[in-house]
Amino acid sequence: NLEPWRAEVGMARFTGPDYEDVDNRLIALELVKQGLAKATLFNVSGEVVHPTEVLYGKSIIVERGSFRPVTHTTLHMLQSAMAQFVQEPNVQGEKVTVLFEMTLHNLRDSGEINERDFLDRVDILGTVGEEFSENYHVMVSNYAEYYRLAAYLLRYTKEPIGVAMGVPTLKELFEEKYYAELDGGILESFGRMFKNDLRLYVYPAVGPGGNIVNARNLKVADHLQGLFEYLLGNGFIRRIEDYREDYLSIFSRDALEKIRSGDDNWKTMVPEGVMKLIKERDLFGHKA
Repeated sequence: NLEPWRAEVGMARFTGPDYEDVDNRLIALELVKQGLAKATLFNVSGEVVHPTEVLYGKSIIVERGSFRPVTHTTLHMLQSAMAQFVQEPNVQGEKVTVLFEMTLHNLRDSGEINERDFLDRVDILGTVGEEFSENYHVMVSNYAEYYRLAAYLLRYTKEPIGVAMGVPTLKELFEEKYYAELDGGILESFGRMFKNDLRLYVYPAVGPGGNIVNARNLKVADHLQGLFEYLLGNGFIRRIEDYREDYLSIFSRDALEKIRSGDDNWKTMVPEGVMKLIKERDLFGHKA
């Protein structure tokens, strides 16, 4: 008769001859869907792992997305953020855990989670994650808000945490409507998120008129501009210096639409390994 909030399942893994047909990634996903776990992780081989094994005492860099599919922009954003993150004084020489994170919201298509689609995304992330060696993992969480994700990671580590995101996501973070349930509103959410040594690494975007918008010239609501300047000036928000201007016009949703419509231009929008896997397995509605 335990209430759901009284217990949390760290992981579930089925092994042995009677469970050969059980995909532990789907079991892990089900834990999050049912509220028995707030997050679950698997490694580059698709094996479910306990969060403590991966996160405890580690420096962490994470990128959130739908990864449907992984594009050049998705990968370069993380690579560039990682290059800056490892140069931080508190990170240099340390092994960094790399997380590609999907929320349940990211996984829902037409209101429901398609399990085959979920496994396709995990497999694709595995192909791009190989370059990050054994420190790369996929994370599925039920944390829609970034401050809740930060609180989860801080349960396991006090080391620096980097979050890679694009300018549109940063701008969305300054939308006060997302913090209506907090007594302290946006101030409370940022206080929770930037606790300890967390910082955002922000990839630029193309703004109105074709101008490049980055973390330094982004404009937020007038009454929040002072807060934004404070976070920027104190290094909580950092501009990603190394970006590819030709990648700024690439979006996962456009690549997905081209894949489904038979427009071969999608092949120029994704890394080569991702392109090969999509073609080999006819993922995301691709037809040979």
